[in-house]
Amino acid sequence: MTRINSGITIVICGLLIACSAIHPQKAGREPDGMLITPQQLKNIVGQEWHLIEMTRDNDPVALVENSKMTFSCSGEGQVTGVATINRYFGNLKLTEDGEIVWNKAFGMTRMAGPPELMQQEAAYMGALIKTSRMYLKEAKLVLRNKDRSYLLEFGKINK
Repeated sequence: MTRINSGITIVICGLLIACSAIHPQKAGREPDGMLITPQQLKNIVGQEWHLIEMTRDNDPVALVENSKMTFSCSGEGQVTGVATINRYFGNLKLTEDGEIVWNKAFGMTRMAGPPELMQQEAAYMGALIKTSRMYLKEAKLVLRNKDRSYLLEFGKINK
């Protein structure tokens, strides 16, 4: 009887180990949502996204109330948005495995504002350039780096 129980226990443990080894990236899905690759870029093109959460160096950043930070991307990888006070623009390239390669530095308008908004703008632009993956999760766009120490979460702007 104990040999049967031991055998059943071994089989159950084996099944649990096998199930836990299954990678969550089934059909392009990961815990963060659908990985945006060049083929999935069309799912976010033509949409403007507003920042709802920011993490830098593993620390959540409190967003200034009623401030505006946006992100949008064209099918050719042209990125535009508002970084609190100034508009920014640049380019990205997506590799086949979904890695973001930011091309050169971003261009920006040069308006000034209150110190807390200027600090938030600098934090946002610094975090944006550190991201290396994009995910679409329901009505949210998530940009993050590999170890998730930098994360920008956007919601759709309904027009």
